[in-house]
Amino acid sequence: MASVVPALPLLANSLQADYAAVQFVVSAYLLGLGLCQPIQGLLSDRHGRRPVLLAGYSLFLLASLAASLATEITMVIVARFFQAMGVSVATVVTRAIVRDSFAPGPAATALSFITAVMGVAPVLAPLVGGLASEAAGWRGIFWLHAAVAACVLALLASQLRETRPLDSEPMSFSELLRGARVLLGERGFMGHSLTYSSASAGGFIFITIGAALYEKLFALSSSVFGALWSGLAISYVMGATAAGHLSRRSGVWQTTRIGLACNVIATSLFIVAAFLSVPSLALYSGSLGLMMVANGILSPVSLAGAVEDNPQLAGVAAGLSSSIAMLLSMVSAILTGVLYDGTARWCAGLMAIACVVCWWAAHHAHRARIIGT
Repeated sequence: MASVVPALPLLANSLQADYAAVQFVVSAYLLGLGLCQPIQGLLSDRHGRRPVLLAGYSLFLLASLAASLATEITMVIVARFFQAMGVSVATVVTRAIVRDSFAPGPAATALSFITAVMGVAPVLAPLVGGLASEAAGWRGIFWLHAAVAACVLALLASQLRETRPLDSEPMSFSELLRGARVLLGERGFMGHSLTYSSASAGGFIFITIGAALYEKLFALSSSVFGALWSGLAISYVMGATAAGHLSRRSGVWQTTRIGLACNVIATSLFIVAAFLSVPSLALYSGSLGLMMVANGILSPVSLAGAVEDNPQLAGVAAGLSSSIAMLLSMVSAILTGVLYDGTARWCAGLMAIACVVCWWAAHHAHRARIIGT
């Protein structure tokens, strides 16, 4: 997702496309992820994890090659949508595999370390994408995507065993859809999903206007902001790594409470920074760094909680929780863009709402676990 960003100007010049149209190269990918994750969950519960992963990465490989051969911007946008359709299997089926393979406690630990590895991507992807585009033009990024997909396919085909429980009968799509409706009515599932979604939304609120805000308040260049963003991504990795150790030693709920406390403190500090008469770069950046640590802690434990109660619907649960998070994050980003007035005050208000929802949802999920609903 992030590797194409450095090449967007090259893409616009090469295909003689308006830069506004080029932005759909990113948004089409987000749309594909949001729409297709629940479908991939249904497919993995119906047909198994392994075949859905192999099919998804095959589609990603073909779409990457199609994008590299595009001669107009519309072809790139359509190929990006199919890239996202294929690779949307990744997070959904991965979580289902973890649920198949581990009990709830160890599953949270495993997802914590997976999340930590995933957190490296925002740091490396723009750098790798920039190097690829400098070496081979914008098409080089899609050649790189195809090469990575081919390597992943080879690894999956040779190493991955089917993990869907052997004693589970394949469910019809109508049964899976009924299961999805059941999940949406469960307090535990919705509590965990909203915990993850609101934590993610808090980050998206800043992502939307962060570069513009820092340029206005502190006259930071895009390169300096990029370095700052890398630091925030590292904070996320630190939080996810800490979640793995904490959940193993202190349990999932205690880990969640620590993440919630970090989130409340970080949001409070950001609100203070937003209303200071003299902006403080250290206070803004420190609060955002702590918020990313909280995000890294809360994401894996809440994602594990969303899939653990219904193992026969692990794929559906993973897909639904991801889509809920993407929807809430997109709404938050849109609201932030509409309300942005050159200050961080509206941003701080939206972050406060996300923080309150996160705290309420986590406690809602915990109460549901205690009373068994």
